[in-house]
Order: sequence, then C-alpha cells, then structure tokens
Amino acid sequence: MARLYGTGSLWLRKSKRHPEGEWWLRFYVAGRQRKENARICLCHHKQSESKAQKLLAKRIGEAEAGTLPSSNSKRTLVEDLGSALFTAKRTEILRKIPEDLPAPTKAWREKRAAKVVEGMEQRWNKRVAPVFGHLKAALITKSDLETYLADRLKAGARFSTVNRELQLLRRAYRLGYEQRPRLVSDVPQFPKRLPETPRKGFIEEPAFEKLHAVIQEPGLRAMVLTAYRLGFRKSELQNILVMQLDATWLRLFAGATKNGKARAVALPDDVRTVLEGCAAGKQADSYLFTWPNGDQILDFRSAWAKATKAAELPGLMFHDLRRSAVRRMRKRGVPVATGMQITGHLTRQIFDDYDQASPEDVKDAAKLL
Repeated sequence: MARLYGTGSLWLRKSKRHPEGEWWLRFYVAGRQRKENARICLCHHKQSESKAQKLLAKRIGEAEAGTLPSSNSKRTLVEDLGSALFTAKRTEILRKIPEDLPAPTKAWREKRAAKVVEGMEQRWNKRVAPVFGHLKAALITKSDLETYLADRLKAGARFSTVNRELQLLRRAYRLGYEQRPRLVSDVPQFPKRLPETPRKGFIEEPAFEKLHAVIQEPGLRAMVLTAYRLGFRKSELQNILVMQLDATWLRLFAGATKNGKARAVALPDDVRTVLEGCAAGKQADSYLFTWPNGDQILDFRSAWAKATKAAELPGLMFHDLRRSAVRRMRKRGVPVATGMQITGHLTRQIFDDYDQASPEDVKDAAKLL
C-alpha cells in the first residue's frame, strides 16, 4: 500500500555488522530529501519497525516545527559554535545602540561593543578552544566538563574565571541549539556554578573627604565626587557629554548605559556646582570630564594610585565608589527603588549586594536591639 504524501518512508539496509538489516529513514525538509540512520536493527530490537516508525514521525514533526537538527549537527565542532556565538554577540550589542545617539557617544558604544566581543574571543581562544575546539560538539559530556573544571582549579584559576569560561561554552551550545536548523541536537549538562566571593570594598565619608582633597586635577576630582554621590559606572562617567548636563539634572542616553536604559538624576548642590565648572566654556558635544589640557579622562590609573596612596587607602578601586554610593544612600534613608533609579541597577538583588555592612554598623545595631 502506498504511503501518504508527507509521511516519509523506511527501508532496511543490510551490512556485515547488521546482516538482518538496519532501518533507515527518508523524509523531506523544505522540499529536499533527507536520509538518516535510525540506529535500529532487526538483530537487537524487538518490534524494530514500530520503533523506526515512531522516530520517523518524530523527525517529520521536528521538521514541520523548525526544530529538526541540521543534517551536519553530529559533525559540528565546538569551534563552529564559538564562531556563531561571537557573530551573534556582536549583532546583539550593536542592535542596542540607537541611531540617534550623538556621534561621540555612538562611537564610544561601538568601540565598547568591539572590545566586549574581543574579550570573549580572547578568553575562548586561550582556554576553551585548546581543550574543546577541535572536538565534535555532540560528543562533549558532563564528565568532560567536570574534568575541565577540575583541571582549571588545579592550575590555580579563580572560581569566577572558571565560571566565565564555562558560561561562554554554555552560551555557545545554547545558541547552536536555538538556531534553525539546530547546530547541535541537545545541550550537555553543565556543572553547577562555583561560589564566587564578591568584592566588598567601600569607604566612609571621612575617608572619601581625605581622598577627594588630595586629587589635584579638577576634572578627575569632579568625576570622583559624582561617582561617590550618584554611584555611576566608570564608563558612564568617562563618556558623559556637556549636553547631558541639564540645569539641576544629569541625563544618560538610552543605549549609552550598561543596561541600555536611559536615566535622569537630580544633582545635589555640591555636585551640580563642580559639574557646571567642568562644563564652562565647552561645546555641547564635548566631554564633561577632561584633563586640564582638554583631553577626555580615560586612563587615570597613575593619578588614582597616587591619590589613594596619599589618602592612605591602599587597594581602593574606583568601582568601590559605586558600592560606597549605594551604602551611603541606604544609611541616609533613600528608598531602594529611588536608589536603583539613580545607580542604574535593574535588580534588587544586585543593589543589595552592593550595600555592605561594616563592623560599626553591627555595633550600632546592638544599641537598637
């Protein structure tokens, strides 16, 4: 009896290994014939034809739904997944950059996008590719991934570093699985994330005043004050234009922040005063924070190291000012939702992680108990 159109067909192929025959599938995908070995033989499987029919029906359903793995999925290498990941990441970042951004801001965001992808490629090529790149993606198992994790830890890698490397590989697999047709038929089970120790550095008001006083460059002093009061990220501050200073407000463009969302912050009086001084005599599309010669403040590691040493704050990082700002807001009674709007945090969990308690806080709490 002839089979109905679109239901595919089966046939037996005999070989030395399977003298009684092994079932093969034949069906069509987008008008093109596709053949697949069902790996079901008469010698080892009871009701082998019924099992092959079920597999054929499953493949036809996947083809109609667009979830059928590529015919080459079993030959896909891990390095192929990496190439697809970098292309997709580059497109994803560029898609978040609005066309109407001012030219300096747009150029910064595009440069930043290239740097992010470059960092991913370096991590991949240095650690992941030498171990997995030449292997078929379909053959990687959880045991292989756990061995990689153990070897990296034995080599002295930090937990956070290993997590980033495995996360990169996981994203490559996930992207390959989500593509149509799929580059891989499934995603292996990855080990659980290793517990990371977040940085907890911050400074109190007296320490900040000491630090602020020893910074000689006016532009850098203004940037440090803004970071401590408003909790802005370093990259956001470095690329603020004069036009973003609007009377008593500082406005960040959509697409020019880490989360891609615009935000506007009302300025404290002292911050507004120093920012107006930074903007004096500059064009609207000039950078707000500059060195005395007018150059944009980008690399200030030398000046920062000199200032922290003079203020007796060894090891203090610029990003600790963001954490200090969150803590300062909490102590001054700023509502959490308002604080998140100022700093640009999207989740309460991350905002709370930045709010660190000191021994003095615990000591003060004892008086309230």
